[in-house]
Parts: sequence; structure tokens; C-alpha cells
Amino acid sequence: MSADVLVRRPVRGATALRGGRAWRPTPYQVAGFLFFLVMTLAYWAVPLCCDAGQHAAVVERLKADLLHPRHPMADLPGEGSAYYSPYAVAQGVFARLTGLGGWEVVRLAGPLNLLVLLTGLNRFVRVLTPRPWAPVLALGAMTLLWGTERAWWSGYLGLMSMTGSLGYPSAFAIGLTFWAWALTGARARDGRRVRYVGPSGLRGLPGYGALGVLYGLILLVHPITSVAAVLGAVALVAGWQGGWRGPV
Repeated sequence: MSADVLVRRPVRGATALRGGRAWRPTPYQVAGFLFFLVMTLAYWAVPLCCDAGQHAAVVERLKADLLHPRHPMADLPGEGSAYYSPYAVAQGVFARLTGLGGWEVVRLAGPLNLLVLLTGLNRFVRVLTPRPWAPVLALGAMTLLWGTERAWWSGYLGLMSMTGSLGYPSAFAIGLTFWAWALTGARARDGRRVRYVGPSGLRGLPGYGALGVLYGLILLVHPITSVAAVLGAVALVAGWQGGWRGPV
């Protein structure tokens, strides 16, 4: 018997470390990537208007004075304005570092918000059910929930509305809400009881302070969205803690 027969030849290729099983994308990864690409191009192609001007003005105010910005819609002190959230401050810092204007920063925020939204939706749906096509159906349902009319207002994420509202703080807050619901649902399925949902997270289960911080961030970024976020968290906790443990 020759020596070549006794020597095990090394396996070449990308699948060598995975036992020869090639990576295959999930249906949502394919659909989500295509949706991200098409929607980003559409968002960049459609001229910004409506509420986008206010958000661009916020960035310009913070770019001019990060610690003491003026009011975004009048030449008055900006203390107490709801527009100055952690999200807006991050945009202002980015504008100061890059030298970009308010309109450009709002444009660039669209793909980032969309990425947070798509990943959060996928994570939330996978908590409810392991079926691979469920996140794809959820994405279609979410984008068609408001119909096909274009409404460029904060909080509207319809298929046509996204072409103008992806750069708004509300889009980022909704994406964070899906992430918060996913984490809440996963933890609420724990056998230990949750006493209440508060600023420090899910009380009764240890180590959930970060989840409370996430809900607090949603409140600061977009207060209206935080109302729905808290109601959803209460529903998830009440459902799973009441005895339901299985998938949808």
C-alpha cells in the first residue's frame, strides 16, 4: 500500500471547517437585502421635504453649538425642545466631525435606520416563530399596513412613505422597538416570574438593566413610539408569563 493512501489529504474550500455544508441564505436575508437596496436607492432618489426640513435644521443647530443649540424653528433658545434627543445629538456630532450639512446627514441616516428596522423585525419575528418565511411575510405586512398612499410624517413606515421618512428619528425608534420586543419576549419566556417592567428592565429576572436602558432610549428618541413600545412589552410579558410558551 502506497504512502499516499495512508495520508489524509486536507480538505480545501470555504466549507472545510463546517463539515462540508455550504452556507445558504435564509429567505429573509435575501428579501431583506433586496428590500434594503431598493428602498435605499428610492430614498436617495426622492427629494426630501416636509418634516425632513425640521430634522435637518436640528442637525444644523447642533452643528453650530452642540451644548447650547438654538431652537430649530425660531431664533430662540432651544432648551426644552423635544427635537434634541440622543439621536439628534449623535447626528450633530457626526456633522461636526465630517463637515456635512443637515440635509446630507438626514440622507445618510436613512440606510442606517432601515438596517436597524430590518434586523429588529427579523429578530422579533424569530422570537415568535421559527418558520423561515415568517419574517418575509411580516416585512410585507408592515410595509403595506398603511396602504400605498404616500405620507411623509413621523411614524409612518408604509411602502411609499419610506421613500421620505426613513431619515426621521421615528424610523430609528421603531427599529429599536422591534429589538426591545425581541429581547423582552425572549426573556419573558423564562420560567421565573416578572414582577413589572420598569426603568431597570424586567424586574424579577436578573441582569436586565440594559433592556430598561433600551426602552428609555426609545422614549428619548421618539416619545410617541415609546408608548407603543411599552404596551407591546406589557402584552408580551402578560402573554408568556400567563402560561403561553410555544411559538405562534
